Amino acid sequence: MHKIFLSILCAASALAQAQTTEIHSYYTDAGAHQRSRPVDVTHMLLNVSFVPEKQLVIGEVSHTFITKQTNVDTLFLDAINIDIKEAMLDGLPVKYSQINGGIVFKTQLKNMYNTPHVLRIKYEATPKKGIYFIGWNQPEASQPASQTRRQIWTQGQGIDHRHWIPMVDDRGDKFVTEVKVNFPSAYKVLSNGELLAKEDGPANTQWHYKINHPHAGYLLMLAIDKYDIRRRKTAGGVETEFWYYPEQPERLEPTAMYTEKIIDFLEKETGFKYPWGKYSQVMVQDFMYGAMENTSATIFGDFFWVDKRAFLDRNYIMVNCHEATHQWFGDLITARHDGDHWLQESFATYYPGLFEAEIGSDNDMYWYYRNDFNNAIAAGKKDDFPVAHSEGGTARHYPKGASVLFMMQHIMGRENFNRGINLYLNRNAFKGVETFDLQRGMMDATGLNVDWFLDQWVRRGGEPSYKVNYTETANALKINVAQVQKKTETVGLFKMPVDMAVYYKNGQVQRKTITIENENTEINWSKENQGDVAFVLFDEGSFVLKSISFEKTSAQLLAQLKNAKYMLDRFDAIVALKTIPMAEKQKALEEAYERESFEHIKAEIAKQLWPLPSWQEKLAGAKEVAVRKAILAEIKEPSKYINVLMAMLEDESYEIICTAVDKLVQAKDVDLFAVADKIKTTDGQAMNVKCKYLMITGKGNEVENQMSRNALSEYAGPMYDFRTRLNAINAMMDIGRCEEKGIESLMEACTSFNGRLASPAAAALKKLGSKETLDKGFQKFTPEEQSKIRAYLGQN
Repeated sequence: MHKIFLSILCAASALAQAQTTEIHSYYTDAGAHQRSRPVDVTHMLLNVSFVPEKQLVIGEVSHTFITKQTNVDTLFLDAINIDIKEAMLDGLPVKYSQINGGIVFKTQLKNMYNTPHVLRIKYEATPKKGIYFIGWNQPEASQPASQTRRQIWTQGQGIDHRHWIPMVDDRGDKFVTEVKVNFPSAYKVLSNGELLAKEDGPANTQWHYKINHPHAGYLLMLAIDKYDIRRRKTAGGVETEFWYYPEQPERLEPTAMYTEKIIDFLEKETGFKYPWGKYSQVMVQDFMYGAMENTSATIFGDFFWVDKRAFLDRNYIMVNCHEATHQWFGDLITARHDGDHWLQESFATYYPGLFEAEIGSDNDMYWYYRNDFNNAIAAGKKDDFPVAHSEGGTARHYPKGASVLFMMQHIMGRENFNRGINLYLNRNAFKGVETFDLQRGMMDATGLNVDWFLDQWVRRGGEPSYKVNYTETANALKINVAQVQKKTETVGLFKMPVDMAVYYKNGQVQRKTITIENENTEINWSKENQGDVAFVLFDEGSFVLKSISFEKTSAQLLAQLKNAKYMLDRFDAIVALKTIPMAEKQKALEEAYERESFEHIKAEIAKQLWPLPSWQEKLAGAKEVAVRKAILAEIKEPSKYINVLMAMLEDESYEIICTAVDKLVQAKDVDLFAVADKIKTTDGQAMNVKCKYLMITGKGNEVENQMSRNALSEYAGPMYDFRTRLNAINAMMDIGRCEEKGIESLMEACTSFNGRLASPAAAALKKLGSKETLDKGFQKFTPEEQSKIRAYLGQN
């Protein structure tokens, strides 16, 4: 890991106070800068059509721009392998040259500061990124609900639109986009903003969209398929559209639920009305991420298109809220550069946690942030990059940044925090932002200075690690807190107000908030004649991102499990009780299981009660999915629990069925034909259960076994979405062999743009393919495809 630091003296007269001045060090960040640009693009008009079978884009784009300098002799547009047919500046031909990464136009604009101009370009492109053509070279699907569709969709973030549009592909410039698309009339087309016109021709329809305010160019989008559209309005009057596959209408409600409630919630929480007019969402096949917050029109992967049973395992709700939040944080205001990317992703990860409480309970919210805390701490064990850094990574930009915002809201108070956010949004609407803009918004709206907080939690790295213990006398406690995290140039001591609570055996509780900022802090706590202490909580409710060592007796843990106010403190007590003998904790755990209502705390209790035979039937039949999954994970010797596992083959959760199958396959003396018979009529989500059935029946040398392997070869092939293909590939790997058609399917998967498909396919090829089958398979692919396959196999 490379380290280059920028050190700042935290005093005005550094030389005079050199012996006492505190010095802070920060990572330098090459990505924390905007690039220079001599013009400001104000409007981009794109007129485009396609030859999808050839993955060909035929386009004309017009950029209206204003000069920011007196003399502008050249203009650079980002463009990768785009064939320019014609270029006109203000109606006249303009000279240009193509260089690595873009096109340079000889503008020769003299004495024209702040004047408008129009650059119009006709072009063609066969892009490898930015826009994706799904299924156009496959036969028309006979079962379009499960097989591959014919689609076109885009993904611009971070800088991929330059592969199919010559443009200023830089988040620092914002402009109005207007899009016209000509496409066969059997299909529907979605783009950003309002549909201004839809003109039907003899074979094609022109769709004309325009966004109502400037936004960053990477947020432009297109999606084309034979969709149906559900239209609704939020309570606040925002029109919503949900674009979905008409063949599976039963999946609409489980997938689209809460969309309107989310928009209303975000308007209320931020105090800022939804800014883009209409809000649309559209599902696409083979999406390489979860979803993308294109302005006014979110694209999401159709693996979130679920029925009521798949909803139990994975649903769209939090992703839905995440992308909707981006309509404010990322689209309305956009980080000026990659170094402040957290201002988008952290906020979009923070607000779904609050929404958990809106549709569930505070416990759902606390559980959400605990998971964020855990992910942030895990990342901190690898390196100490800060949240505000272009190389901070997913764990910093998403869960750690959300954890930081959750802490800041807790410290400031939610009303103050929301006032600061409202001012921040209003000041910077439709502009670029940096962390300093958030800082000043909080200060000016509330009078609360959060510079110290953002400095230690956002601009520098690491997390505090506390070691806590206490001693008790008749009248007082002496609580000792040490910060024991490793100190580096960018990780120092943390200053944090910490909520502390002392619970007494008489049922009384004392609470104080104490600022911990030194390496060692001694707290003298008066007991005020309350008697003996039952247990002590440092950071009651778990609001501080931290690691902690605080040893407690079994009696203290049992008291904490029974009496702590917050679910997470009770949960932590349960986790700590793992090492306590069952005789000491059984009664308390049993009572807690009956008393608690939150499914994840019940699941943690269930893990410890599972070894008790008297509890196994009850836990295996628990109504909470989390409990059933927890005890399924605890089954380490499947042969002892065949009856339990066989019963789970009829579970509502597809994931539980699949896991139960995996365990039964490992068990001794199990009737695999009986296992297969129980699941043979269930497809599951992305054929996950069906592929388990084929895995069981595909082992052996009989004709029936080969038929199952042939079916897996089909599911692993290009006629199916990538999640189905992955399930088939995993089944092939479990069998340990596949048919010749399967090898061909795996090789084709290695040519995919989606690395989440290509990489597992390559791993399967290495295990299942022989030199003979690979050599034969290569003959069916073009030289370019062969090169890509060989690269994945490490043969180049």
